Amino acid sequence: MQPHDHVPESRPFRARPRHSRWRDLVLAFMSKPKSPKKSGTPAVEPTQIHIAEAAFQRVKPDLDAMPLAGLETPRIDLQAAAVQAIGVAKALSAPELRQRIAAIAAAGALDAALLEGLESVAWATWFARHKLLLTSATHSGAALPPSLVERAYETRARMLKTLEYHLDGDAEATAQLAHLRAGSGHLDLANDLSAAADMYRKHRQAIKDDKRNFRGEDETEASALAEQILRLLGATTTPDQTLWKGYQARTAKLLFRHYDEAVRVGRFLFYYDDPEGRFPNLYTATRSAPASPRPEKGDTKPDAGTVKPEAAPVVPPVISIA
Repeated sequence: MQPHDHVPESRPFRARPRHSRWRDLVLAFMSKPKSPKKSGTPAVEPTQIHIAEAAFQRVKPDLDAMPLAGLETPRIDLQAAAVQAIGVAKALSAPELRQRIAAIAAAGALDAALLEGLESVAWATWFARHKLLLTSATHSGAALPPSLVERAYETRARMLKTLEYHLDGDAEATAQLAHLRAGSGHLDLANDLSAAADMYRKHRQAIKDDKRNFRGEDETEASALAEQILRLLGATTTPDQTLWKGYQARTAKLLFRHYDEAVRVGRFLFYYDDPEGRFPNLYTATRSAPASPRPEKGDTKPDAGTVKPEAAPVVPPVISIA
């Protein structure tokens, strides 16, 4: 039977904003964050920390067995991506979907272990990023001269304005720029400058005639500033920072592997009901997730916005595949 052969009509469907449905579900399970910490990471209730740490310990053997060579951390907000993945995992664990998902797995069309492990991997990813932010917070500030930080933020702000103005219709570029606006810290600043320089090279034809913010030398300046920041931070990198950078890259790799399998089955189950909106890729999902404001012009103490749940989610229609 095809996924659209039986769709109950007794439950009306009310449109929701794209990409918000699954985030609502996980936010319903998570208490609202308290006041932000100085690191820029929203404070989390102890129970959530315990959940995340326990999940990390469950996943840790797989992480330790994964070689670091060639691994790169994707340029997205990993904590927002983790929240998105937790929401999808909880949505697909709904009783009315379990039997159908089991049938797909029994037919050999789904790796059930990837789906079952998604929530733990997502929490582990959140925890690895959380630990890296905590270990980096007390070390990055003292390592950089204020004049360097100010130049870096000014250059970054000018480049992002140029790119956002001219690439508004490019979905991939817009998603990447949204990530560059999120997060905090000097390590993120260096990565942002490097990414902005790459985007300047890729989209030079589209932005070179901008008379307001475009400067031809910014591409080279951004790369040089990023290199200088990374060199200075690297000179004071602690063992804990190195450790959690590695775990962040490993958990991100696992997260994408598990989440992609969930997206495959989710889009099948809801093939005729906005499958990409219900199950977006992580780059698209994190673009629409709430983000913490970034510091500008040398401000090294960013604030984090409080994430508030939207209205209760609409229960998706049950789709029969058996």
